[in-house]
Amino acid sequence: MALKKIRRKMGIRSKFVVMLGAFGMIALIAMGYGAYWFSVKRTMSEAETKANVIFSYIMAQRSYFNQYQRPLINVLVEKDRFYPELMSQFGITRRTLDLVKDELSGYLFKQASMNPMWPDNKADLQEEKMINAFRKDRKTRELDGMLEKGGKTFYYMAKPVRKVSKPCLHCHGKVSDAPKDLLETYGKKSGRPWKTGEVPAAYVVYVPMDQAISDARRTAVELFAIGAAIMLIALFGIWLFLDHRIVKPLTLLSDMTEEVSIGKNMERTLYSERMKDEVGGLAKSVDRLRISMVKMLKRRQGD
Repeated sequence: MALKKIRRKMGIRSKFVVMLGAFGMIALIAMGYGAYWFSVKRTMSEAETKANVIFSYIMAQRSYFNQYQRPLINVLVEKDRFYPELMSQFGITRRTLDLVKDELSGYLFKQASMNPMWPDNKADLQEEKMINAFRKDRKTRELDGMLEKGGKTFYYMAKPVRKVSKPCLHCHGKVSDAPKDLLETYGKKSGRPWKTGEVPAAYVVYVPMDQAISDARRTAVELFAIGAAIMLIALFGIWLFLDHRIVKPLTLLSDMTEEVSIGKNMERTLYSERMKDEVGGLAKSVDRLRISMVKMLKRRQGD
């Protein structure tokens, strides 16, 4: 009820400005949300590129290890000896990435497994879902998206560990085939048994997104604030324009029409040079009515 009373008391100028303000606010909100959404999409695209670069390096490093290092290590190192710094693919990859952790601050790499040798590789619930998805659909080559981890937001990219070869089974297969050093370090149950063709684990790269999302929010807020300021200036200009070109001429026309209706200033024209466009047309029409009334009154007085 209160809104209806306020709306009834509002003039044309106020209603028009409020309407424009409401539409402008909706447009600003949509524009701010759009800016945020596009910023996040662009950030995700950049994160995907970074994750692919990291994966390309990891796969190249592992391929080099399999083709050149492992055959030489098998010749030089005794059968029951195990040196993680030389013989563990994951260990080499992890230690290499640790050397560039300052340049990759916040980035994480994990060879997530249900039953890993290295405890930190134990898959959490989210990573278990990734591994199970790879196991369920053998055609799935990659999973990616956004997730929360440790109170932080990450873009993740996961790829399955599928190429379980004979050299892999040397450490991850039967206990009887594993080096004694490895069994003494990790035990007989950790990291096994793997089987050829299965998906025992998944490589997962995490790219930090908190700063990028914060920047996207700040950009959206700044865009909204700038747009709001411009809209307020524009509404003030519209208010002045309506006041000078519409409201005041209509108010003057209303006052003069009321005087004519009670017989005052019957000879004064209602039209003025300030009344332009439709307002001027209305003034001329009312003026013709005034002239007709004056003629009719004079005719009656003559009778």
